[in-house]
Amino acid sequence: MKYRRIVAKFGTSLLTAGSDRLNLEAMAQLVGQVVRLRAQGCDAVVVSSGAQAAGRHRLRGRVAAGHAPSRQAVASVGQSHLMQSWDELFDWHDTVVAQVLLTRRDLTDRLGYLNARNTLRDLIEARTVPIVNENDAVALDQVLATRIGENDSLSAYVANLIDADLLVMLTDVEGLYDADPRHNPAAKLLDRVDRIDNTIEALGGGSHGPGTGGMATKLRAAQIATQAGVDVVVASGRRPDVLIEVARGDAHGTYFPAPGDRIESRKRWILAHVTREGHMVVDAGAVAALRAQGRSLLPAGVASVAGVFHRGDSVEIRDPQGNRVAAGTTNYDSEELARIRGLKSDRIHDTLGYSYGDEVIHRDNMVLL
Repeated sequence: MKYRRIVAKFGTSLLTAGSDRLNLEAMAQLVGQVVRLRAQGCDAVVVSSGAQAAGRHRLRGRVAAGHAPSRQAVASVGQSHLMQSWDELFDWHDTVVAQVLLTRRDLTDRLGYLNARNTLRDLIEARTVPIVNENDAVALDQVLATRIGENDSLSAYVANLIDADLLVMLTDVEGLYDADPRHNPAAKLLDRVDRIDNTIEALGGGSHGPGTGGMATKLRAAQIATQAGVDVVVASGRRPDVLIEVARGDAHGTYFPAPGDRIESRKRWILAHVTREGHMVVDAGAVAALRAQGRSLLPAGVASVAGVFHRGDSVEIRDPQGNRVAAGTTNYDSEELARIRGLKSDRIHDTLGYSYGDEVIHRDNMVLL
């Protein structure tokens, strides 16, 4: 496989097969592809739309005439049905799924971002398939700042969150066209877009069907993801085995290549946010483990803590001579780290009364200098 960590976003029109309710046959086809991806050594996270469509269908005929349930109420009803459907379909393949509900606040707040990142990483390492959706039940209309807005953008944020190689947005059209193919039979599919400029954005058009996303939202999502070093493909989910073939590197739909390497993009982000208020010093053994073996930093290797920093900060790691070794996002603040430095990881909980994980800085959140 060309790609090893993939976020697959499934749109409402795909999951309902154009109807007003979830279509289990269509969902089963997608589940089979995800299971095969994982069997070939790929990590896969699913961002699933469909909760509101499922909720509207289940509430039909059950509410008083003239009363329209709120979007949050509809999503609350539909979300449980959506997850039950995913759970049962994946269970046929002996695959465990995990529900992850996020809001914009989770992804913009420093601690929320770190918690979401660590949770998804743990779920992937536990060989589950995380099913991600926006937490519509608490994303109030009157507090728009807490909402991500739609699941296309959410899929891009998740791809960045887990350091994905590829984001695949599957929908009911083949990709981005130079005109609306529903009205212009001569419209041509754009198989590759290297740069999303005003001309490309103008091709996005609006939304249609039972979902909230259209090509315009997919272009915004592609912009977010490619800037973070993630390749993006928008393609038709009705094409058999499209997810497998795209992960292999086959051409389908519209391809948006990232302008830079994902690792380099991640490095730039970490280095751009390094705090100047404090740092940590590690012993010679930890230096060797980080540089030669690509290990995570454990508390046993931390010799001392200087200054003040907070959990979620990007912090410098220095050797005993004061030379910079690495920088990374710390799971523990300076006060906590001062208490657990030099200890084995299994003593973190006994010392602090809680634990944010065995690592001070996980290797996925670290840049060697």
